[in-house]
Amino acid sequence: MSLITIAEKVAKENGFVVPANVVGSTSRELVELLSFANEVGRDLARRADWTALRASVTLTGDGTAKDHALGANFKRLAKGYGVTVGGAPVRTITQGEFAALAATEGTPRYAALDGLTLALWPYLADAATARANIITGAWCSNGSDAFAADSDTSLIDEDVFAKGLIAHWRRQKGMPYADHEAEFEASLAAAALFDHGARL
Repeated sequence: MSLITIAEKVAKENGFVVPANVVGSTSRELVELLSFANEVGRDLARRADWTALRASVTLTGDGTAKDHALGANFKRLAKGYGVTVGGAPVRTITQGEFAALAATEGTPRYAALDGLTLALWPYLADAATARANIITGAWCSNGSDAFAADSDTSLIDEDVFAKGLIAHWRRQKGMPYADHEAEFEASLAAAALFDHGARL
């Protein structure tokens, strides 16, 4: 289901003209619909660890105590084994706890997040590797966190996406939305559980 087909569902549910296009439209309704759709996509990406949003980042050492970049789309470490070395888990600790550790080279036992980077202790030897299992915020088929074309699709369950957008639209417009929101929340919970990524 593309952005345009999601928009068609929203239009039919809320009584406005079915659009021929959304992206690039100057119609106030469609400018708002695009904005709301991107809000819903970001919210859905935040609320569950969807399989389609999982990725891994190889962290390669250079023999120094460096911070490893996790990528611009990084949102959080995956639950469970977020960081591993040779298949063994690395415990994530706070920045304060990490700061108390004296820098040394070896096999990492601890990791600390700082924005879009991850530090390891002990730090990796030159060419040694670790793996960060992450959840990205790139929920759209275009590799970002926003629709950029009418043909773009959501990587998150599209039925849930459409229900979420309908509820969001109705709430923003001061229309009755409680039933729609309840249906959306139930669909979201079921889809996240089925996807084995429940985080709600």
